[in-house]
Amino acid sequence: MEAMIKIHFLGTGAGAPTASRWASSLLISIGSSNYLFDCGEGCQLRLSSLGISPLKITSIFITHGHGDHVLGVPPLVESMSHHGRKSPLYIVAPNIIANMIEEVIRITSRGVGFEILYKSPEEGYGDSNIDVKGFRTCHSSESWGYRVEIKKRKLAICYSGDTGPCKTIAEECYGAYILIHEATFTLENAADAKESMHSTAYDAAKLAQAVNVKYLYLTHISSRYKDQWTILKEARSVFSNVRVAEDLMVTYII
Repeated sequence: MEAMIKIHFLGTGAGAPTASRWASSLLISIGSSNYLFDCGEGCQLRLSSLGISPLKITSIFITHGHGDHVLGVPPLVESMSHHGRKSPLYIVAPNIIANMIEEVIRITSRGVGFEILYKSPEEGYGDSNIDVKGFRTCHSSESWGYRVEIKKRKLAICYSGDTGPCKTIAEECYGAYILIHEATFTLENAADAKESMHSTAYDAAKLAQAVNVKYLYLTHISSRYKDQWTILKEARSVFSNVRVAEDLMVTYII
């Protein structure tokens, strides 16, 4: 029997967290293996609410160094140590983020009782469940997206991280089953999107249409949008199989 695949949207906000949308974080579960993509503030509280122990995180993938994507990593690592983790933890991230994590551990604790193995997004990561490849995206700092190939199901999940419209995403995410793409803004705020190197819902939908994905999930939603309907309507004017992710939403691939 094939393992159940679940995508947990832990945090779907952009920038500072709000009561309804926490900082960016996404968990892909394949059977008993859990893979964390970005780890903003409050991530381990979201994991706790789902009953997922820090010890059950196989690896962490970070897209870039902005705080809403990475500041949850050091406290999560410390909790892993408090819970007695012994198995190695893989962290796939740009070098500057690896340096930050190690410095925070040095300053705030006496070290951890397990090995942290750092890999660059270019190196990627693989195990019996998945092969993950990083690719550069178009943001205001060094930023990466990830294509996750589910080995036994022969399907791919693509996660954009933070980015404006970007040719490399079109190249690397072609034919994915699910594209999880940021939609910080709508067309009404297209100038803000361009200036900050983010995407509109329309941008993400145009990409999904062009690269022939099956489903599009929109995340990293600005707090200025109080409901999802404007975002959803804009995206569906281009691409029909789209959902606006909400915190603690779960998608099952069966």
